[in-house]
Amino acid sequence: MANITQTIPNLTGGISQQPDEQKIPGQARDITNALPDITQGLLKRPAGKFVSTLSTSTSDGKWFHYYRDENEQYIGQVARNGVVRMWACVDVKAANGSTIHQAGAEVTVVDGIGNSTYLTHTDPEDIQTLTLNDFTYLTNRSVITEMDTSVTEPAGNFTKEVFIELKQIAYSKQYSFNVFDQDGSQDSHFTTTTTATRINVERVRSSNNYCDSNGFMVAHATRGSAGNRCDESAGDGRDAFAPNVATRIFSVDSNKSLTDGSATGGIISGGSTSNQDYQYNVRTYASGGSGSGSDYVSGRKNLYFRIATTGQSVPFTTGSGENQTTVYQARYTTTYDLLHGGEGWLQGDFFYVWMKDAFYKVTVEEISTSKVQANLCLGRPQPTPFDNETTITAESILGDMRQELIDQGFAAADITQIGIGLHIKKNTVFNASTGVGELLNVVASEVNDVGDLPSQCKHGMIVEIINSNADEDNHYVRFNGNNDRDGEGTWQECAKPGRTVRFNYAKMPVALIRTADANFRITELDDSSYTVLGVTHKAPFWSDALVGDSTTNPEPSFIGRPINKMLFFRNRLTFLSESFIIMSRPGDYLNFWSKSAIQFVASDPVDLSGSSSYPAIFYDGIQVNTGLILFTKNQQFMLTTDSDVFGPQTAKINSLSTYNFNFTTNPISLGVTIGFLDNAGKHSRFYEMANIRREGQPQLIEQSAVVSRLFQNDLKTISNSRENTVILFSDDTTSTMYGYKYFDNVRERKMAAWFKWELNGNIKYHCMQDDALFVVQENGTSRQLLKYSIKMDAESIQLADNRVHMDYLMLTSGWTYNSTTGKSTKAKPAGLNGTGQIAAYDIDAGVNLGNYAEVTVNGSNLEITGDWSGETFYIGYLYEMSVTLPTIYYNKKEGEKFVSDTRSNTILHRVKLAFGPVGVYETTLARTGRADYTELFEVTPANIVEANTQGIVDDNELRTVPVYDRNTNAILTIKSKHPSPATIHNLTWEGILNNNFYTRV
Repeated sequence: MANITQTIPNLTGGISQQPDEQKIPGQARDITNALPDITQGLLKRPAGKFVSTLSTSTSDGKWFHYYRDENEQYIGQVARNGVVRMWACVDVKAANGSTIHQAGAEVTVVDGIGNSTYLTHTDPEDIQTLTLNDFTYLTNRSVITEMDTSVTEPAGNFTKEVFIELKQIAYSKQYSFNVFDQDGSQDSHFTTTTTATRINVERVRSSNNYCDSNGFMVAHATRGSAGNRCDESAGDGRDAFAPNVATRIFSVDSNKSLTDGSATGGIISGGSTSNQDYQYNVRTYASGGSGSGSDYVSGRKNLYFRIATTGQSVPFTTGSGENQTTVYQARYTTTYDLLHGGEGWLQGDFFYVWMKDAFYKVTVEEISTSKVQANLCLGRPQPTPFDNETTITAESILGDMRQELIDQGFAAADITQIGIGLHIKKNTVFNASTGVGELLNVVASEVNDVGDLPSQCKHGMIVEIINSNADEDNHYVRFNGNNDRDGEGTWQECAKPGRTVRFNYAKMPVALIRTADANFRITELDDSSYTVLGVTHKAPFWSDALVGDSTTNPEPSFIGRPINKMLFFRNRLTFLSESFIIMSRPGDYLNFWSKSAIQFVASDPVDLSGSSSYPAIFYDGIQVNTGLILFTKNQQFMLTTDSDVFGPQTAKINSLSTYNFNFTTNPISLGVTIGFLDNAGKHSRFYEMANIRREGQPQLIEQSAVVSRLFQNDLKTISNSRENTVILFSDDTTSTMYGYKYFDNVRERKMAAWFKWELNGNIKYHCMQDDALFVVQENGTSRQLLKYSIKMDAESIQLADNRVHMDYLMLTSGWTYNSTTGKSTKAKPAGLNGTGQIAAYDIDAGVNLGNYAEVTVNGSNLEITGDWSGETFYIGYLYEMSVTLPTIYYNKKEGEKFVSDTRSNTILHRVKLAFGPVGVYETTLARTGRADYTELFEVTPANIVEANTQGIVDDNELRTVPVYDRNTNAILTIKSKHPSPATIHNLTWEGILNNNFYTRV
């Protein structure tokens, strides 16, 4: 048996629901309305300073907060009907120091939408927020996004225009083209064309045989019946002169008028001269035709051929001796070339032509037949000259082609010559083709590659580049003429005509903008204009698709799905939508479309999907230095990259862990680790994830394991302050707030303490802004905003350096004393809507400083016994700090663990408490089989209090609580309900330890 004493150095170990013998020294069975602090000890929790009544708020809806800087902090609510309201948490001041909004004042929210349909919701977690600078984006998980079908890429004249570019200027070529609007599915859609491939030229009449019997020339019309050689009578047309020598290129159409120009001519009987520029019509006859009658045919054109006749005079001798006569006669040789087969010619067709008075028969001996689509225009202009003596220009070629179009039904206004090409348009879909691709480049709605695009074209013309058989490399380009005019310009990628290019703004997240006047504006992201302080501003807007189609630049995966969460990662706005994660272009937060349809670039949006054996529906995420942690209901993933550049080709999703996640809450950052709630089972759990790497499993610790039965199942709100190393949790239907206080040094966690606070009303929302906790509490049908300063600041209510501990704390004066009743009264201040005992704490300098009295509510008035007129009070609701200690055992440390001696008999004599700043407290000793023993302590006995002070000291004495009972029979509870502080530093116990003479083995 030995007399022993042992000190528990602090009571900052927090609540533990482990058996008492397994608790670490410093842990407690229960800690209520206290805050463990590694420096100061176990403190009474901060008071709740009344800020204001949120009179226009509603009981249900989504609460959120907006922190701009230390001088501008707000809290907001989206009511179920979609109306957004904002309140200032602190005094918002202008640059000159004037107050714009007082703390608690409702701030103007201009409705720039006109309706609240998008934000209408049922459950608070439906609305999720993300703040970037002065913009708070709000998304509704219950709204399905969609495209705006009324806004499409302008089709213009796509598929209704053709550009025919002249590729080269060449002699002896026909610039043929075909224009059609039929699809070629029927034989009737094709036009049969024929062309001559071989001809025969026969010289029918010449100076050898076209004169009369006297040797005179005859008229052209009768030369077919003449049959004599021309002699001296014909003059220069005599045969001896070989007058028919010539070379000429003929262009023959049906019934075409020709002139046999520059013929030599000759003398006709009677002395006149024959016609030297004979005009005639070429009559074409079908095979078997008369050759001279009216049975000639039409529809033949553009037959080009060359006839070359050479001749020489040779002597011709008749008779002999003295009767021998020698004359000169012409001997002719005729050659011919088919230069162009023309159109419409049939085998056996024949016609006659004149050349230098000679008469030739031309017969088509062979033809080729083809079928082409050309129901709108079978463009067969005259071939270019077949000799170099005639100059040809692009204008002349294009002019002939234009005339072909006009002749076959096109309006002149629909044909525009642009540079070295023709632009043709119609009101309906049509196409064009050419058989001379080396001469003409036909650009319609499609081309094979960008090399087929002309450098001059119609401004706004759109063409699809096919590239290959695969659809994935198709893309569309639009011609942008310089200065928006036809002619020179550039081809730039565009979206497929007719595709939907715009999100439906009414189904997309909206923005709450903090405007220049320190008010707010709720608006769709639609490029709308608004004016603030005389300056016009533009709302940002969701970018449209500018390139590609549904294959090369598909709609983002969130279209047709709800957006569960908005995040910000790697300078990209990030959407979580079902199993997809979609990220904007970096720096261009509202652009979710690819920059180009033909290549991936690192700045393109990222659109990935996660997969797992569990339903992989992403609800939230949080950034760490190795990537973005994504949360589904029962699994965690990481979005990361192994590359130096994060982009659509390098991003990947890795599976991290499989823990349940309460998707109605948000994961939080603890500095270098993250935490999240799991609501599976009867009680919620709080997990901390550490050592997070791109590869490998992270470390997960259930920090709530020691309080596994403490939490409710469905906690709704988490707030945390990394600077103050505290995390707070609550539900929206109770007044209980749970807290976790931690402190890490370089290598280990020195503090991990759980505690709970009981507030004066149901906790609808709370958030940490700087070192203050702002809480929306509901009592009855009204809601109030209270501020709890975790660290004392300039606005903390205090006497000297000590806090005043009451909720709904507010300053009052102007009390009226009634000598009849002996009471001082004052109208109950607005907002004092809590429950419990109201107290008054005198702050006037002098003898009354620190005086404390309970306040009675009498109807709409407050009453205090005694004359307190002229005094200034802090009033508020009292709350009780309570610490229930575990069974006290003799503990010793073995390695890293503490071991409680449960086998020895331990008799407690007394417990000694060491306090920091403290005013009034009480202890309750509960002993088995005996009545509870309660003792009230006021640490400043009479005659030792400094005059005109509040009676609170930093106590250095050990306050003794007598026990004298077995340790397992005694439980000690320390309480403080007074507005003064109560800070517990440590605990020392004294007693007798008897090991019963057993040896421990």
